Amino acid sequence: MAVELDIFNPQISTVSKGLDGKSFLVYGSNRTGKTSVGCQFPKPFYLGFENGISAISGIPFLPINNWSAFLKIVKQLTKPDTIDKVKEQYQTIIFDTLEAAARYCEEYTCAKYGVETVASGNKGYGIWKEFSLELWKPLNQLTSCGLTTYFIAHDGTREVPDANGEKTDKIYPRGEKRLVDPAVDLCDFIIYLQPNGIGDDGKEIPSSAYCKNTKEYHAGSRFTFMPEKLEVFSATNLQDAVEYAVTKEEEFKKIKAVSFTEQKNKNTVVGKSFTDLVAEIKTAVVKLRDKGKMDDYKEVVEKYLGKDASVKDATPSQTQQLELIIDDLKDLMD
Repeated sequence: MAVELDIFNPQISTVSKGLDGKSFLVYGSNRTGKTSVGCQFPKPFYLGFENGISAISGIPFLPINNWSAFLKIVKQLTKPDTIDKVKEQYQTIIFDTLEAAARYCEEYTCAKYGVETVASGNKGYGIWKEFSLELWKPLNQLTSCGLTTYFIAHDGTREVPDANGEKTDKIYPRGEKRLVDPAVDLCDFIIYLQPNGIGDDGKEIPSSAYCKNTKEYHAGSRFTFMPEKLEVFSATNLQDAVEYAVTKEEEFKKIKAVSFTEQKNKNTVVGKSFTDLVAEIKTAVVKLRDKGKMDDYKEVVEKYLGKDASVKDATPSQTQQLELIIDDLKDLMD
């Protein structure tokens, strides 16, 4: 059933409880527990762009040797008619690592456009927009389907402006900027891990997790009450911190957290099908002809489909344009 967009009857935003639909980007140096902690999340499924679980047994995984393999997996994971079956088997998708994934995506994009490098495409102007979109699409699918997504990255540095506008180095997830930035934007939690060295007993001390942004490193959360720091980084501590943040959000805003499915249903506007839109436009044409407004009709069609275009020649890829056409035709019929 289609839901009309109406600014006078808006949806009311909600917060989802639990880990369903939440996304994490966890980064740090080697041996900080990035992968081992992710594998302790509920029902993990490991996407191995690099071999990060060679010392961890019992984890369902698929090795990924090219970008097309990743696209096939994302399609299987997010297919609407089988998503319930997917969730019976998996809850947490571990993406290891952003840097390795970017290399595969660059190779795929170059092959797609028949160029040697992203920079050399488009007659030397580069195919950066195409590369960025190729990266963003599957990440957006993955973080929007209701599973918990856990992206792993190594730490690096990035030059950023400080409060005075002067550039300074800041610890940042390492990797191709056009992959790192979409992941940063999509994720609910950006977690920076700091190693704590070796204890007096000769054993490695668990890393600490930083969850709030500082001048030194990039971190953050969409949730106001997420703790600034977890002294000990573990799956239990991270999940407890998320639960605490959601609970405090409920108390502060006097709201009730809902399931991810309820949240998604409220935040989704379902458009009309291509077939229904074409039929609706045909009906509108009859009424506009009776009103002597066919010139106005042609003007609307050209506005969205181009000069000398016709609705009968439109394709399903132009469904959004047809939605706007019928919206303007309603105004003409009033």
